Amino acid sequence: MTILIEREHDLHIDDVAVMSELIADELANKYGIEWSWQDDRLIIDHMSARGFLHSQHGKITIQLKLGFAASLFASSIENSISKRLDQLLITQ
Repeated sequence: MTILIEREHDLHIDDVAVMSELIADELANKYGIEWSWQDDRLIIDHMSARGFLHSQHGKITIQLKLGFAASLFASSIENSISKRLDQLLITQ
């Protein structure tokens, strides 16, 4: 199962990087993921999920490929990430 979340934005790339790391830290605390930067992508790694957060000009994309165990909670994970991303985009 794959979660794909896309949002439009008008943020500066530095602001997107800060927001990306904030989201990744929150996912690390909540789900135990690990994350790192590879070029301009924030890579997300967990034994039950792998993916990335990428910001292109005016667009943020989050893609997570879930393993079987995580796929049981896919809608909850997707809703949680979408809600937090929307909150952060509004406050920027």
